[in-house]
Amino acid sequence: MSGIWWILVTGSQWNQLPERYGKWNSVYRFHNRWAKRGVFKRMVESTVLAADADELKIIDATHIKVHQDACHFSQSAEQQGFGKTKGGRNSKLNAVTNSRGKLINLKLVPGNESDMRSATEVLGEVGGLVVLADRGYDSDAIRQYITDNGGFANIPGRKNRKKAPFYVKEVGKRRHVVENFFARIKRFRRVSTRYDRLAETYLSFVFLAALMDWIR
Repeated sequence: MSGIWWILVTGSQWNQLPERYGKWNSVYRFHNRWAKRGVFKRMVESTVLAADADELKIIDATHIKVHQDACHFSQSAEQQGFGKTKGGRNSKLNAVTNSRGKLINLKLVPGNESDMRSATEVLGEVGGLVVLADRGYDSDAIRQYITDNGGFANIPGRKNRKKAPFYVKEVGKRRHVVENFFARIKRFRRVSTRYDRLAETYLSFVFLAALMDWIR
């Protein structure tokens, strides 16, 4: 774990792991096995279930720059969460946090994919909750999903809307905690830049960073 943590913080190559953490290849293989089994994801899910009830779900997305070393993939780019943008290869984390900015759920998607496409999947259950988002999630379909599942959408409308949707600005100001969450996990270099070709190995670092954020 200490060796995996060192890689997470520094963003270094695996073969540069200091000898005090053991053989770098052994640590690498441990991480790969845990990534494939979704160990860190399940740890975050268990932490979320054990937490106190919350009244908010806040959704937002952030872009992740893909390093050239991650671009040598054999499977489809979309399947591994790679997209092409003006700045080159890019991935995106679509995430949901609670009112304290602690991760509830996330999904890795291509960087050129619309935030709205995976919004309902990432939101999950919203019964009895207020959902906050920015204008990037201004969609009648998303609002209808939230309403149909017993939640309340507090999402500002785009400026070109003929009829502005109901929106409470004072409540919407609490949305900043999800941006703070992204800022905290991006302090870890292995999260802020994607060096991993496989989505599962990159996400294992993201979930580990999110787990540390829960217990910090």
